[in-house]
Amino acid sequence: MINTKRPPKDTLIPGICFVIIYAVWAALVSSGSQFIHNFDNAVVNIVCNNNPANVAFAKDFTNLGNTSVITIETIIVFIVLLIFKQYAYAWFTAGVMICANGYNWIIKHAVMRQRPTVKHLVYADGYSFPSGHSVGSAALFGVLIILTILLVRSKFWKTLLIIIWALFPLMIGYTRIFVHVHYPSDVFGGWIEGITFVLLGYSFLYHFYIEPKMIDMKRKQ
Repeated sequence: MINTKRPPKDTLIPGICFVIIYAVWAALVSSGSQFIHNFDNAVVNIVCNNNPANVAFAKDFTNLGNTSVITIETIIVFIVLLIFKQYAYAWFTAGVMICANGYNWIIKHAVMRQRPTVKHLVYADGYSFPSGHSVGSAALFGVLIILTILLVRSKFWKTLLIIIWALFPLMIGYTRIFVHVHYPSDVFGGWIEGITFVLLGYSFLYHFYIEPKMIDMKRKQ
């Protein structure tokens, strides 16, 4: 089922571009580049403050990116898609999330970057790069953006939902920096990784489901 008349084209080339960007970024982080050090300091100086209202918001909102929360949200999306017999989209969602989070675990243990040494405002364990909250939220809400483009007919609701979905990973990434459990470069790397898997996953979906559907529809017209 494709409700939009103009589904996004194949995203393989953008996906490859993001793979390259991510590889370069991960190499810079793992090598302790001065550029990354300067980037982290500059962003921290802009983002972080001691405003009680901001601290309270960040400590609460950051929980929306917890692995357990993202997993539950993913399962809900998966089940809803199955109920409405959108099997290809359900497996697209599951595949992107499994690959993104699995790869994230591998990279964390390959780079083994320690978390910021300043006092953490929330509990966090494990390695720092890339931010799992940023990877998970970018992947899930990136998938939701794709599904919204494909399934929502109303231009108003499509635009509104895309804006909402895009804001979630941005805000979750912001809170991870604010509560001092990640460097900005961890968050940026997580966003890149999550988007990369969405682009590569959509390319697969496009070639094996959307494009054949569109060809079939044209033949029947």
